Order: sequence, then structure tokens, then C-alpha cells
Amino acid sequence: MPTERRRIIFSDDEVVDAALSYCRATGIPVPDAKVEHQTIATDSDYSLTLTFAVSSPDQSDEVEIDASGVLGALVAYCRIQSIPLPKSAAKRLETHGGAVSMVFDIKRQRGSVNC
Repeated sequence: MPTERRRIIFSDDEVVDAALSYCRATGIPVPDAKVEHQTIATDSDYSLTLTFAVSSPDQSDEVEIDASGVLGALVAYCRIQSIPLPKSAAKRLETHGGAVSMVFDIKRQRGSVNC
């Protein structure tokens, strides 16, 4: 049975936009400051840490989103941007050339391909 693999690669700005939208939608508090840096934990679970350029040392300067949150944020971003996504595919995060990517593995049923 053939498997189709699809990859969507996101720029750093797209990952940050997706993450901030996810935080707003889920009620995760974020500082009212510019994102200074983003870090993806590629050695473990693909969690995302956003570091903000805060003006007060009393203010928290980091927000961490777990891997399932990052995946959800990128799926929501694709929907907002009208990027079509396969519904019945296994989804996972990977890095590709230093960028975050969402990979889909679609198992094709025998006889599902029309020629």
C-alpha cells in the first residue's frame, strides 16, 4: 500500500504568528512586547519557546508551548491562510533546513487512485 508524504515548511515569522494566535485563542498570557527569539526543542519533543524583549525584569520574558500546541497552532495557521491540509493523515513536526515543518503521511487504500 503506497504512502504519500507531504511537507509544509514554515518561516520563523509564520511560526511566531501561529504561536501568538494560538496563545490568544487558548488564553496563554503573553507579554506585551516584541518576540526577540524563538527556540524549537528538536532534541526531544518539538516544544517551542518564545523569548520576548520585555522592559521590566518583573515581567515574564518566555512562553513555552508543548509539541501538541505547536502542531495545533500550525494547523490553525494553515486554515486561516487557506492552505489545504489532508484530513486523514498522520501529522508530525520536523525540522527541515533549520526551519519548522509539518509532515503528513497519507496511507492510500488499494484502489483509491484513479488513472
